[in-house]
Amino acid sequence: MTPIHILAALPQEPSSQGTSLQGTPLGRIGGTGLGPFGDITLDETSGIIGVTNVISSIIGVMTLAACIWFLFQILVSGYEWIAAGSDTKQMESARTRITHAFVGLIIVVGAWSLLAVAGQFFGFNTLIDPNQVIQLTPKSP
Repeated sequence: MTPIHILAALPQEPSSQGTSLQGTPLGRIGGTGLGPFGDITLDETSGIIGVTNVISSIIGVMTLAACIWFLFQILVSGYEWIAAGSDTKQMESARTRITHAFVGLIIVVGAWSLLAVAGQFFGFNTLIDPNQVIQLTPKSP
């Protein structure tokens, strides 16, 4: 059986015909992480930073949408409760809707917390970045 050799291309000088790859030093992508999971060393041009920023933006927008939906459900349920008067069936429907809204909010907060812990565990401590959502623009690498 012959051994397989993996070789990396050496950086080349730019030519007049077009651009070529420029070499960049290797470095840490995230935080310290936990054990070998946080020790991911990749080239900065690998796209990990961009992917992390996109994931952070998606998570932030989804969390914001879930919070707005929660507020909408609470307002509608409160109106149903007030409009129910003495009708116990409508009052029970409003109470169930409020309960479901709170359970949904707890699930969203729990998932957000779990992602924050997973981001710290794997060394991508910018996975949950509230500034990413507020600015709605990806951070430059």
